Amino acid sequence: MSWMDLAVQMSPQLVAWRRHLHQYPELSFQEYRTQEYVMDALSSLGLKPQPLGQTGVVADIGEGPRGVAVRADIDALPLQEESSYEFRSQNAGVMHACGHDGHTAMLLGVAALLSNQGPHLPGRVRVMFQPAEEKIPGGARMLIEEGVLDNIDRVLGLHLSSDLPTGQVGTRVGPATANADQFTITIEGKGGHGAKPEQAVDPVVVAAELVLGLQSIVSRNITSRHAAVLTIGTLHSGSNFNIIASRATLTGTVRTFWMEDRQLIKSRMQTVVEHVCSAHGAVGTLNYLEGYPSVVNSPQETEMAGNVISRMLGQGALVHPEALMAGEDFAYYLQECPGTFLSLGCRNPGVGAQYPHHHPQFTLDEAALPTGTAILSAVALEFLTMTSPTP
Repeated sequence: MSWMDLAVQMSPQLVAWRRHLHQYPELSFQEYRTQEYVMDALSSLGLKPQPLGQTGVVADIGEGPRGVAVRADIDALPLQEESSYEFRSQNAGVMHACGHDGHTAMLLGVAALLSNQGPHLPGRVRVMFQPAEEKIPGGARMLIEEGVLDNIDRVLGLHLSSDLPTGQVGTRVGPATANADQFTITIEGKGGHGAKPEQAVDPVVVAAELVLGLQSIVSRNITSRHAAVLTIGTLHSGSNFNIIASRATLTGTVRTFWMEDRQLIKSRMQTVVEHVCSAHGAVGTLNYLEGYPSVVNSPQETEMAGNVISRMLGQGALVHPEALMAGEDFAYYLQECPGTFLSLGCRNPGVGAQYPHHHPQFTLDEAALPTGTAILSAVALEFLTMTSPTP
């Protein structure tokens, strides 16, 4: 039987795993119940799972000098679910609104399929259930520091995508997600009476000029051949209509695909904040936090994964979507090992799966679960047949 046939046969179990996880979501680095559930499921398959990265889990399947690591993220979002499903979240203010419950269920499916192969595997497949993808600094670096990639030649992962219909799988060589950074700007002015602005230094006026001035960085400093985003998400100041506040705070995000653009925007922001604030007699402070780097897929591994997908699902199922401005800490694994990160379509309005990720009514088409399980299993085994990467 094909991998797809085997995965379809276990669809009821995949759905059961996913729905249990959806019903009991946990926030980043708080996934203790999820960790226990995953370890119990892996143990029932005859594997020997180990805790890693505080609330993560890792297990090896097979033996041999070659190793491939397959990753799923297990954490949920701080969001109140607004669905009426029987399996809706039972934890107030916490929801699997990004598909991580599906990722975890599919990787359990991979472990189930591959554990049946036993000694016939051409090497080791390491399943790694990673905590805290949703919260910077993320769980990937913690797992790497604790040795999750030791004796691993290649890495593989996927993300469910509400941008793609069920049945489609996306691959992309090179940058697939953005460098995802965040910043806080604090403006210290001088408070006063709203009727006497000449006696004050109004941080709201400074903030307004900054909001507009910062937008010129992307439009006038970044080459038009590169995509980049600088967004101000919040602006807070003041307490009453006739009071000039003494402070204003802005927060926002920067998204880029190229490291030189990332550093240029950061440098230009510092200059703009300092000079605009100084021109008004205020003091501005920029706190810039570099988040996850861009996911950069290796050409050889991405092409091989695409070939596997085409053979399994047909040429029409394979698509090559544009890079996303979203952030993803799978990037850290790809900085250590060659590999690829796939997109798995899960949009199907017919079953209510039409909402975007991070929406309180987000859900996924569970018909995508066996497809993802089969793809991850087949591509992982294909990676084991490749020669070792060039040092």
